[in-house]
Amino acid sequence: MKTISTVYSELKDILRKLYSSREAENIAKIYFEDKYNIKSINDNIFPPEFSKIIIEDIERFKNGEPVQYITGKAFFYDNFFKVDSSVLIPRPETELLVDLAIKYAKNIKSPGIIDIGTGSGCIALSIAQKVTSSEILAIDISPAALKTANENKDFLQIRNVVFTRSDFLKKSERDGLGDFDMIVSNPPYISPVEKKYMTDSTLKFEPDIALFPDSSNHMIFYEKIIDFAENNLRKNGIVICEINEFRVKEIKDIVSVSSFKFDIIEDMQNKPRILKLWK
Repeated sequence: MKTISTVYSELKDILRKLYSSREAENIAKIYFEDKYNIKSINDNIFPPEFSKIIIEDIERFKNGEPVQYITGKAFFYDNFFKVDSSVLIPRPETELLVDLAIKYAKNIKSPGIIDIGTGSGCIALSIAQKVTSSEILAIDISPAALKTANENKDFLQIRNVVFTRSDFLKKSERDGLGDFDMIVSNPPYISPVEKKYMTDSTLKFEPDIALFPDSSNHMIFYEKIIDFAENNLRKNGIVICEINEFRVKEIKDIVSVSSFKFDIIEDMQNKPRILKLWK
């Protein structure tokens, strides 16, 4: 029988053919911890019941599948969230959006919040966990994504979030959503011409519907969010959206014809990451 350290080393050797040495080390660590709850790489026997699983998973790694889909979960803002190919893998940079939303929501007695394009629900659920007085409506067009979001809600035992299907780009559906103190969103914002800058694993495995707007206008979600905010954002309300770092000028052009004041907030890598709107 093989030891944990032997199996770990074998996996790293395979991953080094696909990733840099540092990435391979990080992926192997995540895989062992999140899949098997093995946090110490030692000479204990690798559990035999996992042998068939790891053989199958190695083929998934060779095919380029992200480790989060292979383990079935991703860590985000102090919690693990279930993820599968119906939802985007939560990124660390999106935690800045959550930080800001929590900060502003705590200044409102009982904030009404909407999360547009909720995916796995990681944004809405992370806010709700810290701002328990909030009422959050989280919408998505994908029934499969909403199923995953509801499973995350049940796992985290959070009650102040309601997930519902809505096609936000349709005015008739936007109009029925109601009024809110805060609008948050990490919408699809990638232009097809930017595919050449994206990783193969993202393009192959993560859902197109969450990456690329189903429109020739890749800025359409920002236009519709601002339009929605003009009519449905309550007095002293705020809009917080994640943005494409390469499209800041286009974002500013859209905001400039609205009635909103705005700020572009940078992330820890000094990249423009968040659009904040208020009146």
